Amino acid sequence: MKEHERPDFDSRAAQWDNLPRRVALGNAIVEAIKQETDPQVWMKMLDYGCGTGLVTFGLQPLVKEVIAVDSSRGMLDQLELKAREAGITNLATVFIDLDNEWHLPDGIDLLVSSMTMHHVPEVAPLLAHFRECMNTGGLLCIADLETEDGSFHDDAAACIPHRGFAVTEMEQFFRVAGFKNVRTVRVMSVQKERDGKLHEYPVNLTVGSV
Repeated sequence: MKEHERPDFDSRAAQWDNLPRRVALGNAIVEAIKQETDPQVWMKMLDYGCGTGLVTFGLQPLVKEVIAVDSSRGMLDQLELKAREAGITNLATVFIDLDNEWHLPDGIDLLVSSMTMHHVPEVAPLLAHFRECMNTGGLLCIADLETEDGSFHDDAAACIPHRGFAVTEMEQFFRVAGFKNVRTVRVMSVQKERDGKLHEYPVNLTVGSV
């Protein structure tokens, strides 16, 4: 994505949690992951595109170890601040520079990602890398927008590679990467006002196992 303008998440990090619908979506995604995967106390979890940790902290008490990964230092700063204030000790952060080669930690039992894939230019190679990092029996959970008309994002100037994903499209990404038992559930619909009208943007959770 070097040739495009990425969304500036660093400058928005400090106010990220101030939007009630964003917090509500994070909570809904956590509940959907809990229902679909039943996280266990022995699990090593990785949250890819963790942001300020809205999903991370919802699952952190349920697992043994958490690795929070993001390409925004500003977002990770906010997550680390919240972790220190809460006295959380089983969480580590990893910054990835998307302009250079990077690799995720391995030995992952539960890998989650929320509202991140539509920002990823090439989804298939990333899911293949996810699988390489996961233990046998590991679970991948991806929550993201269902296909929308391009009006979801407020910043029209930012380069957003995908206008959400059809359920069949996301499930095919999983299967091509080698995940089994692939299934999708509806998390909730995000409501936004556009041109004086209320629009609904469905968010789905797709789950697969190694």
